[in-house]
Amino acid sequence: MTGTGFVVGIFIFPERIIKKEEGCRIRDDVARLHQLLREGKCCASALVQLGLEIRGQENRQLVEAASALCRGVQSGLTCGALTGAACMLNIIDPAKANTELIPELAEWFIATYGKKYGGISCKEIIGSDVTNQTGRCPALIEATFLQAKSILSDYGFDFD
Repeated sequence: MTGTGFVVGIFIFPERIIKKEEGCRIRDDVARLHQLLREGKCCASALVQLGLEIRGQENRQLVEAASALCRGVQSGLTCGALTGAACMLNIIDPAKANTELIPELAEWFIATYGKKYGGISCKEIIGSDVTNQTGRCPALIEATFLQAKSILSDYGFDFD
């Protein structure tokens, strides 16, 4: 791989240049997401951590427990970005998460990544080439996070 990046386990997280016209809070949250990933948090743990931070809370045990969802429940099953973002939505808005927010996120994820990769499991997204993980996962995690935030905004959650 050319250019700069950070290696964490078998992930390589490239530096991301964020355009000035992006909203400050979104820019900060995306930068924080990539920081957590560079520090070694896996997809679901990073998203749960962000959900807690958005709520102004801290719960290291919950963040650690969320790591069980990474890499498709550590078995190549349902993508940890989806399950982690579902947990994040429940942390931020538990009243609407299960009935409105998570189904909308899952529908988007299936339409976006299920169609693109033939399914929503880690095995389907990564395929038989493990190097796909370094190229696909960081962008997929970020896009899923931004979609979850967009859904929250649509339901009236104010991030400022």
